[in-house]
Order: sequence, then C-alpha cells, then structure tokens
Amino acid sequence: MAIFHLDFKIVKRSEGKSSVAKAAYHARCRITDERTGDTYDYSRRTDLYGHSILAPINAPEHIVKDSTALWNEVERVERQQNGQTSRFFDVAIPAELNNDEKKKLVLEYCQQNFVDKGMIADIAFHNLDSDNPHAHVMLTLKTIGPEGFGKKERSWNDRKMSVLWRESWASMANSYLAAAGSSERIDHRSLQAQHDEALFNVAATLDNEEQALWLAKAAETNRPPMKRIHSAKWRSKTAKQQRATEQAVRDAAKQEAVEVYKTFSELDLEIVVDVRSFTVAALAEPEQIVLPETHSASSNDENQRPVLVAPDPHTRMRGVKSYRDKIKVSKVVAGKKPSVSISDSGTNTILKTSSSQNLNRVSRSAPERVKRKQTTQHQDNIFKRFSALLIDFFRDKFIWAKMNNAKVDSISEEHDKRIAENYVFDKVLDRYVPRNEYEKQANFNQDGYKPTPDEISRFPSRPKNEIPESDHRLDLTPSSLNESMRKNYYPKLPTSPK
Repeated sequence: MAIFHLDFKIVKRSEGKSSVAKAAYHARCRITDERTGDTYDYSRRTDLYGHSILAPINAPEHIVKDSTALWNEVERVERQQNGQTSRFFDVAIPAELNNDEKKKLVLEYCQQNFVDKGMIADIAFHNLDSDNPHAHVMLTLKTIGPEGFGKKERSWNDRKMSVLWRESWASMANSYLAAAGSSERIDHRSLQAQHDEALFNVAATLDNEEQALWLAKAAETNRPPMKRIHSAKWRSKTAKQQRATEQAVRDAAKQEAVEVYKTFSELDLEIVVDVRSFTVAALAEPEQIVLPETHSASSNDENQRPVLVAPDPHTRMRGVKSYRDKIKVSKVVAGKKPSVSISDSGTNTILKTSSSQNLNRVSRSAPERVKRKQTTQHQDNIFKRFSALLIDFFRDKFIWAKMNNAKVDSISEEHDKRIAENYVFDKVLDRYVPRNEYEKQANFNQDGYKPTPDEISRFPSRPKNEIPESDHRLDLTPSSLNESMRKNYYPKLPTSPK
C-alpha cells in the first residue's frame, strides 16, 4: 500500500536533543559525543537495510567519511548553548517497489532537493522487506566548503520550502510507481483538500470521461485520514486492529471509486448528480407552457379574472383523503393541478367541475355563505386626512419638484439668492466664506496693497504710560536718603550719664 508520510523536524539543544544521538539511532551504530562524552549504542537493532552519506563536491573528505565524524563536527561548530544542529525527516517508501527502486528513489530525491542546494544528507533505510518500508534522513543547516562549515543558511528554514519538498516527493514517487506498472498514487495534500478539488472539477468540467474521473477521486477521498501509530506500538494488538479497520475503510472507498467511475463513464446522457450521496437522476423532459391568445389591451381587460378549469371529466382519478377525517374522501379531484385561463366575459372566478352530479354533491355538502354587508369607510377620519396631507406634502416637496420642476419654492429660491450674494466659495479653504472677508483677503494678497490706519491698529505700539519704578528693597546697595529720612533711619546711640 502506497501512503504519503513526510514530516520535517529540527534537532534543538534547548529540548535536550543531540544530532549525534539521532545519527546513532538512524544508522544503528555506536557513536560517542565528543562534546558531552555520552555514548549512544543502537548496534543491536537488525532492521537496517542500508546507509549512505550524500555531500556536495566541495565538502572535506574527513567530515563526510562516516556519521561519527560528520555529526561530531556539526556539534563542535555550533557554539550556542540552545542552538539548532540539524534537520531530519522520515519518509514512507511505496511498498509496491522493490528494494533497489526504493533506495534509488530516496537517493535521487535527496540529491535533487537537498545536496544540490549545499546540504549534507545522512540517509538510513529501515524495514524495506516489511509492510512499513521507510527511510530516515538527517540534513545539515550550515553551508559547507573546503575549509569546513560556514554560516547557517536561513532560506532553508522557510515554510514554503517544506511544501515544495513534500510536493517533490509525491511527484517522484508517482513517477516510480508508474514505471513499475502500479496504479497506486500518493498526494502530499490532505484528504479534505483533495476532496474539495475533486468536487470543484466535477462542477467545472464538461467531458463525461473527465467528470467520471473526478467523481471517482471524490469518492476515494471521502473518508477520514489514517492515524499515525508510534513505532513502539506497531506490534500491539490495539494498533493492528486500528490499522486493519482503517485499511478496510480505505479499500471500501477505493472500490466505491471504481464503481462510480464505471457508472458515470458509461452514461452518455446529461445527468444530475448529488455528489454527497452519489445518486443519479436523469434530467426531466422540458415542459412547454403555452399562454392563450388574448385580445389587445383595453379598458375591459382590467375587469377580466382567471378561470379555473378542471381536468377531463371522463378521466377517472382517485380522490384525496380529507386531512380532517381520514375516512372521508374529498370531492376535489386529485392528480392534476387546475389550469388557469383568461375569460373574455364575466367578472367573477368560475370553477368548472367534471359533471353536474358532482356540482350537486358539493352544493349540498357546502354551507351557504352569508354575504357580508359592505360598509363604507368614514370620510371624516382625522388620521386619514392627516396622512393624505402628509403624503401630498412630501410628494410636492421632494419628488415632483425634483423630477418635473413643476413647483418652485419661493422661500428656497430667496434663500439661495441671499447665500449667493453674501458668501463666496474659497478654493483654498474648500468651503464658503463671507464675501467681505473674502474680498479683504484678496486685497491683502495684492502687491500694491497698503494697510489702512484701522488695520495698522492691529499691531499696537508701546504704551505711553511710564514703567513703574522697581522695588529696590531687596537691593544690597542702599539708595541715597534725604536729611529727614536719614535722621529717622539711623538709630541713636544712648549717651552715658555724667
């Protein structure tokens, strides 16, 4: 069974991970981390079916000779305590290929998508003879040259690259499946995305063959996705039952797709398809509706009313049970709807029955309707008169005045005239300003403008009042005092008694 599985992850020191430990697990070997001194040994595992390292041409040989030298060098050049050391992914290989084709597919995919861009790929193949053949690939994050590793290439971390890598694997795997003569195909998109695309193409295409293919695709992808099972639980009874159930659903969907394709590819007529339930219904024959010829429009046509014509009285049809009493049968003939035609004479609606006997039965069973007395409305209703006045006001004010210009409001005309005389539109301010203010600004902007005395007064000169003397009480130097003030200012010394 060919399935798509390709998931990219990063080895981060912040999570306690090491590229040396990951490489030892993939290669099923014993490697010692020279940075930490830890040793990782997975040599007892027996599911390794091949191991190889792909590197650019300018990569030093002592770095790419084996996994031990490669990933110890990667750990050594990474100096950040919480840095990222490598990118890794595991990919499911189609079981329909033989072992040589499986290895060739993975090596060609890694060479074209990673090594040619400057990465080093460490590839390990596991369980190629089982029902779960897969490969583990580790990729470097830094550029490589003759002197060793350089700086990290940030463009490889773009999310768009992972989408392109997944699409490339699906394309290459499908080409290998087609060369091997297998009808299995894989798709890197989700089942929901494939189902939506199939439904869209079913509605867009016009060719029966292409439409049948897309309908089969929609039937095949109309199922829940298979859940991933951890490798440690593959051999458990629960995991086996889950995988068997999911495989049965997948096989049933594929069988349904085959039947849908056979059904729709053999149909040459136009059909209506319910995609959700995949039911087929032929198009109904077109119904032609013929309207009876009527006379030219005149005043009498306004008084014409439709006439209900019942079906042929000689045709026997079963009655319809009454919804009130299931035992009774309605007198209305069932099976066909009454047709409507225009009568040239008369003003009432006429119901033509199949026979006079039925008419008598209906007349005997139906009670006579009591004619209601026609009452005339009160013309002196205040609300009605107010509504009429209000409607006339709005019609004359807003509707007919704009459409026909029949009436001109003198008040509005006078108001507009007064606005035009007193205001001018200023293009600079983008609004209407008073005319006198606009003229003043226009005169002021002229070259030969001389201000008037009234306009000069906007800038007053110095005041004529003298500036009051400042307070010199805080001055350190005493001011000159007159004789009277000096006598009072200086204290007198007491004289000693003789």
